[in-house]
Amino acid sequence: MKSIYMDERWGILQQEKEKGEAITYTYDKDEIRIIYPFIKRKAGIINGIQYFDIVTPRGQCGPWIENCDTANIISLINSFDMEFAEYCNKEMIVAEYIRFSPWMNNVYDFSSIYDIQFYGYLYCNDLTYDFFKIEYSSKKRNKIRKAEKNGVEIRFDKSFDSIEKFLELYSFTSSKYDFNDYYTLDSSFLEQYLKKFPEETIFAQALYKGEVISSAMILLGEDIAHYHFAANHPEYTSLQGNSLLIYKVSLYAAKKGKKIIDLGGARKGSALERFKKSFVYRGKMYPYSIGTKIRDNNIYNTLIEKVGEPKKGYFPAYRK
Repeated sequence: MKSIYMDERWGILQQEKEKGEAITYTYDKDEIRIIYPFIKRKAGIINGIQYFDIVTPRGQCGPWIENCDTANIISLINSFDMEFAEYCNKEMIVAEYIRFSPWMNNVYDFSSIYDIQFYGYLYCNDLTYDFFKIEYSSKKRNKIRKAEKNGVEIRFDKSFDSIEKFLELYSFTSSKYDFNDYYTLDSSFLEQYLKKFPEETIFAQALYKGEVISSAMILLGEDIAHYHFAANHPEYTSLQGNSLLIYKVSLYAAKKGKKIIDLGGARKGSALERFKKSFVYRGKMYPYSIGTKIRDNNIYNTLIEKVGEPKKGYFPAYRK
């Protein structure tokens, strides 16, 4: 299945947030292609030389293969790795961090050349059948019915005016969890979504007595709808506006021909995880993984020494 994260515009959109330059590396061999979109970031200067590392943009994608049968994958991957190693050496790239796609299962193709670590699950509904009846928990269905009975309404909007209200609600969440810069959102960043993806980006709002109590940015890829950013007013959580919003968004995406809706992941044991699991009670949780690779051990270790000590559980370890 094709995701919006595979679109070349996606890396360009995310490059400022990732503090780097969007690049797509293409490997061609006998009509077989490996496409690898990433962000090239400054890692540090050693002996007057600027070094870099690379990371795949926000969302799950990573490199993928086109026009290759399974019999040739092993030799293809090894050949790609050797060529890409030369590219990294030439471009002074020290390390790679890849967020693999659970929908393409490309992690299995590249597991022989990257260190793979399970990262978590993405909670998704199949939009090709009655997901409300089949996949939602009975408690979730009742909460959605209650939200409708209490007068909560859902509105869709593609205008820039939706951004201001979304950010107003998002401020409650960011204040509660003290987000770092990466998870901080502003109007200029969200406006870029509407400019670069005008046909694919839409805001959904839950209203109660005319007031917006929940809002979400939805991205409509070729096959997958993404519940990308979400925000809620803390005083109205009992109305279950967000639950109704997700259900209505899913119906909207299904009418647009999307195959699944991606509700994103959540930290294990969190309230957010319990919330999302209630939508996939009999649905599917897609496991996703990250891949890492050090391309220059000597420079990598020197960069760690420069920052004092490695950051545990983080890659690259010299970033803080």
